[in-house]
Amino acid sequence: MIRLLLFLAFVSFAFPGSKTVYARETPAEPLAGDTGDPVSNSYWLRNREGWFWYRDPPLPAPKSPLPPAASRRPPELARFEAMQKRLDELKRVAVMNPTETNLLAYMRYQRMVMNKSEVFAEHWQRLVWTVPELDYGLTGRPTNSMAIAAFDEDQRERQAQAIRGLSATHGLLFIFRSDCPYCHRFAPILKRFEQEFGMLVFPVSLDGGGLPEYPNPQPDNGIAARLNASVVPALYLTAPSKREIRPVGFGLMALSDLIERIAALAQDQSNNPL
Repeated sequence: MIRLLLFLAFVSFAFPGSKTVYARETPAEPLAGDTGDPVSNSYWLRNREGWFWYRDPPLPAPKSPLPPAASRRPPELARFEAMQKRLDELKRVAVMNPTETNLLAYMRYQRMVMNKSEVFAEHWQRLVWTVPELDYGLTGRPTNSMAIAAFDEDQRERQAQAIRGLSATHGLLFIFRSDCPYCHRFAPILKRFEQEFGMLVFPVSLDGGGLPEYPNPQPDNGIAARLNASVVPALYLTAPSKREIRPVGFGLMALSDLIERIAALAQDQSNNPL
């Protein structure tokens, strides 16, 4: 018994602060001088935890990554969205409760938004003036009245040249009825086109009768059925030497429409000859 008491006293003297639990699964409260770093704080400075039997030291807390610069939204987007939201809210309030106060609040805020839109449009136009490739009026049909007149004149000349070049090898097949009012209205237009551009017209009557501009048409020999010309007047572009036909249009057409369509077919003919 005496030997046992002496042994316990020796153990308590040689290992002060030691406990009978030699391994703990949960860390004890931090000690003075503990920085929280598992590398710098050696195990002998944390004697209350005991020994790390079969247990790795705790890992440092992960640092939260900073958001990339590309994901940060410009402040203008937040202000724009807030403006849209405020305008929509005022509108809904005014619709549901159209008092003078609510209507004035919405109208004034809408006026402010419209002023911003006007400033945007003004800056847009000034920038277009200085950057020609952004001006749509310089790449397509112009918007200036004087430029429109010059553009249309140049386009008519190019169309006329294309049609006159096509007239040397092509003609027009005109299918009509003598009792058709639309055919009577279209015949003078087609006659004027024939005289101006020199393209020969072959008139074909479905009922055998003629028109004042074309008094001696050819009777239908079944060509209308082969072309499926169920609507008159019907106009086709023909290449007699190759016996090939392309439709131009059906029904009453203005002279400008007729010129535009045949010029387009002439452009197709230059790219893909019949």
